[in-house]
Amino acid sequence: MAFAVQDRRSRRRRLTRVERWVLDGMGGALLATGAVGAVVPGMPTTVFWIGAVLCFLKTRPHAVRPMLRVPVVGPAIRWFLRWRPFGGGRRKGKTLP
Repeated sequence: MAFAVQDRRSRRRRLTRVERWVLDGMGGALLATGAVGAVVPGMPTTVFWIGAVLCFLKTRPHAVRPMLRVPVVGPAIRWFLRWRPFGGGRRKGKTLP
């Protein structure tokens, strides 16, 4: 099993320096906009932080963990990441023949 995961990771193309800078910049801007949304009433926070998480997962996965620990928006971000198009899936269970 571990070999299959390692093989899948080795096929992934490494990001160039410019791509990293762009993703870091977008993630930082989305994180800051979401932080402003936490203070300003009527402005969403979760949507911007989900975008920041998607940017930071590519460049800085260690920066995502503190965002997932925020009690208000953390569960919504985790739910979005578990959604089927982003690698989440249905849980294995009994199926009818």
